[in-house]
Amino acid sequence: MVRTIDAGERDAVLDLLADWLNDRHFFARYFAYDPSFRDDLCFVAEDGGRIVSTLQVFRKVVRIDGAMLAVGGVGNVYTAPAYRQAGVASALLERALAVMEQQGFDVSLLFASRLDFYARFGWRSQLRYLSFIEPSEARPSTDAEEFVAARDLDGVVDVYGIHSAPIPGSTVRDAAYWSGQLRYAGNPDERILVVRRGGAVLAYARATTLYDFHTIIEHGCLPGAEQALADLIAHMHAGVPTGTIAQLTPSSELAELLRGHGLTVNRVEDRSWMWHPLEPARLAAKLRVPEATVQGEGFFEELLPPASSRYWLSDRF
Repeated sequence: MVRTIDAGERDAVLDLLADWLNDRHFFARYFAYDPSFRDDLCFVAEDGGRIVSTLQVFRKVVRIDGAMLAVGGVGNVYTAPAYRQAGVASALLERALAVMEQQGFDVSLLFASRLDFYARFGWRSQLRYLSFIEPSEARPSTDAEEFVAARDLDGVVDVYGIHSAPIPGSTVRDAAYWSGQLRYAGNPDERILVVRRGGAVLAYARATTLYDFHTIIEHGCLPGAEQALADLIAHMHAGVPTGTIAQLTPSSELAELLRGHGLTVNRVEDRSWMWHPLEPARLAAKLRVPEATVQGEGFFEELLPPASSRYWLSDRF
């Protein structure tokens, strides 16, 4: 049977997810701190009273082409080994898609390695650019300081808005979102450094370990402060044996400033993010385009051009 859960079943879902990465706490952080987590968007399949498969839908709002789109982020898709290849995950996805359409989501987003599997349900793989900074011992001088929430959070929030708001695909965040994300985005921990001038935050960067790599999951600066941000990123990167993954696109200037520190910066093509238009007529109206455009093969490439769009790794689910 495919259904959603009630609050008393969260532990049973976490017990199932713990078998995936052997890290129950990783998933528990999202359940506890992500303000978009809802029991009626946590889908499960059960057999004989036992939960054997699950996925969750996380609500995000992103800026695209002047519109605010409600995004259903599909994550934590996991099925117990004994129940795989039996259509269980497919049934969950179909149920989740129907509910997202009913609840007014505009598009759905997921990150996947099984691109062909999700394509069968309407998700489309979209190219995005990541950056890989090769290992280096170069450590530029910087007056960066460790982030102190009581002192710096308001400034970081302001810088995020100024830096990220113009970029297609960026997430709209309120105070509750910030509070939760700072507690679940690390893996399990993250480091945040800020550069301040006159008591105000000028630039910041957030880093953690993802995919076994040191990863800058988000950064930002005020206009004209790109050099301070480049110094900060280079400082965080110095001496990291694995190299650093970052999201420098669409800022070609930042990449060049890092190369000015003697760093080797490579662009990496990634197709793991997949988008799904949920109700074409409603989405077309919101974006002020013909419905045929939404249904076209290259719709998301036009909406989120890889050279000028970004969805922060810190906003993952």
